[in-house]
Amino acid sequence: MTAAPEAAKPPRRDRMVGLFLLALVLFNPPLLRLFGVEGALLGLPPLYAYILAAWAAVIGLAALAAERR
Repeated sequence: MTAAPEAAKPPRRDRMVGLFLLALVLFNPPLLRLFGVEGALLGLPPLYAYILAAWAAVIGLAALAAERR
C-alpha cells in the first residue's frame, strides 16, 4: 500500500496558522473594547463572558484541526 500524495493530505498546518490569526483578531484590544460595557451576561461581565467563550472556541477549533484527518 502506498502513501497518499502530498496534495491529498489535509493542510493541518494551514488550519493552525489560520486559527492563530483568528485568535489574534479575537483577543485584539479594539475588539475587546466592544465588550467593556456595564451589565451582566449569565452573571458575568460581558468582557469576561466574551473572553471565556472565545477561548473555549479557539480550544475547540484547535482540537478539531488536530484530530481531523
